[in-house]
Amino acid sequence: MPAHSTPGQEKVAYRFQRVYAGLQTGHSLTVQSKRNEPVSPFMQQSSLDSACGVHVVAILLIVFDLVKPSALHDMARRKFGTAALVWKTFSHTYFSGVHAPEWVELVQSLALPIQLTPKYGAEDNADGYAVDWLMRGDMVALAFASVKHQRTKHWSLAVGVEGLVIGKVHYPDTLLLLDPSASEPAFAAFNARLRLPLTNAGLRSAKTKLTKPNDTDKSKSAVWMYAAAEWHEEEVRLLAAVRCRRQ
Repeated sequence: MPAHSTPGQEKVAYRFQRVYAGLQTGHSLTVQSKRNEPVSPFMQQSSLDSACGVHVVAILLIVFDLVKPSALHDMARRKFGTAALVWKTFSHTYFSGVHAPEWVELVQSLALPIQLTPKYGAEDNADGYAVDWLMRGDMVALAFASVKHQRTKHWSLAVGVEGLVIGKVHYPDTLLLLDPSASEPAFAAFNARLRLPLTNAGLRSAKTKLTKPNDTDKSKSAVWMYAAAEWHEEEVRLLAAVRCRRQ
């Protein structure tokens, strides 16, 4: 007979982590391609540029096996092919950056088999959609900005989600990022995180409670702590979340 919990009995709690299924962890992060050997999808951004947006596009193209990494590394000198088209489309953003609606428009103009579903800020509940899509196994391109001074604006690719399970209920609290501004990950699928702040009791702060995508009573956008080995933690808010799927 099934066991029944008694009143006051503590439920089992543990941490969970879900990562995009196509990523292969090891000494370096790889994805399987049409060729025999797996390839690295990681593209590292220079400290002199503002090209995080095009770096996220390049990572997506490699993960979706649409362009060879070697072609993207050489895209500024290529005359033909998808890599050349990416450079022609995004080169004007290399030092100035790119806002979320334009990023979506530029990616769609490439006419590649990639389906984008964008949500913008609190009005679209970008936080809730980002978590929901990651829980379903998708990758999500994220644009976020610093809460304090708005000077830090950045693109990163969310490839997974982490959180707490109590009983049978999942409480996601961390987005796992493959971030072009951080170092290449080793023995992991991610190199940075966006996590919800914790209270003194170690619980998720009520002020950053996430709402589900179909909730009509939407809260304010969540405050996330952006953390990577290269940077001090910083409070940020999502400007956009864009689900990316291979068609």
